[in-house]
Amino acid sequence: MMSKEKLQEELNNMKLTKSQMIVLDILRSSGKDGVTPKQLLDKVSFAPRTVRYALRKLLKKQLIKRVPCLSDMRQWVYVPA
Repeated sequence: MMSKEKLQEELNNMKLTKSQMIVLDILRSSGKDGVTPKQLLDKVSFAPRTVRYALRKLLKKQLIKRVPCLSDMRQWVYVPA
């Protein structure tokens, strides 16, 4: 397990935007249950487009994973990788 300081240093090296950092922090604090995009929008004051962009970039950098929502198969749940 990586220490918080080491993790923060690696995230800084990835040059994440502020919105990406906030979304990642929310996902990391949510635990293994994950968060849907709608739940993310309820927690932040970003535009839906900003949240979608942040999720897409975090997926591309393999910092988060997308899994099907078992309670509603039309949605995805995002969890930290």
